[in-house]
Amino acid sequence: MPSRIARLLGRYLALLSILLSCAVHAGEPITLRASDGGTVYGTLSRSGQDASGGQADAILLLFHQAGASRHEYDPLVPVLTKMGYDTLAIDQRSGDGLFGGRNETVEKRGGSADYLDALPDLEGALAWAKAHHYARIAVVGSSYSASLAIVLAARHPQDAAAVASFSPGEYFDDKDMVKRAAAKLTVPFYITTRPEEEDKVEEVLRDAHGSNVTHYRQAAGVHGASTLVQARDPKGYAANLRNFTDFLRRALPPENP
Repeated sequence: MPSRIARLLGRYLALLSILLSCAVHAGEPITLRASDGGTVYGTLSRSGQDASGGQADAILLLFHQAGASRHEYDPLVPVLTKMGYDTLAIDQRSGDGLFGGRNETVEKRGGSADYLDALPDLEGALAWAKAHHYARIAVVGSSYSASLAIVLAARHPQDAAAVASFSPGEYFDDKDMVKRAAAKLTVPFYITTRPEEEDKVEEVLRDAHGSNVTHYRQAAGVHGASTLVQARDPKGYAANLRNFTDFLRRALPPENP
């Protein structure tokens, strides 16, 4: 009988541990205002490593690719929060249901907008992080939002502490917009894409040659930030994720790694 009780207690504790872990990574729904007044929906996930139980010192703003939503980052958020970062993933007004989940911002607006129209959403996320007194803010973009993240950081040089750009390109009508912005960046700047799209990264970096630039050339990968996710990039994700997290540790050393 005692051994049976011990087994049941062990199973209960294991289940409780799983439930608590899920609760930590479930995140908190956030509603914020874009810079043009629009409503943006997102999820805030806390690292839980602050000794006082409050927010971390650094936050990563996670912006998704075309046709997608904040859920592009669902597999990565536990990795990033475990490192000691809070994360805020938003649904931009240009997107849909790629990778599962729903894009609440697009749904509430009644349809998806053009890529460049989503820049006020990124600006709103940056303003939200500033208003909540994060000392260090990194912006992370995927595909079209990788380009917007570069533009965002160039327009707000005092606010973005680092930039990570996965598969950027000159996706907008002004075919020099992104490369002009990239040349202005002085903060740690991580840029990468799958091997087949290296020409797009080379174009973006045409005038950006500072020591702040980390240009990672993937041996294997897929488009956007999904190159970090095992289910989407089984061949390359491990090396790509390791390289990216190494960059984060250098650029934004976690308080409690």
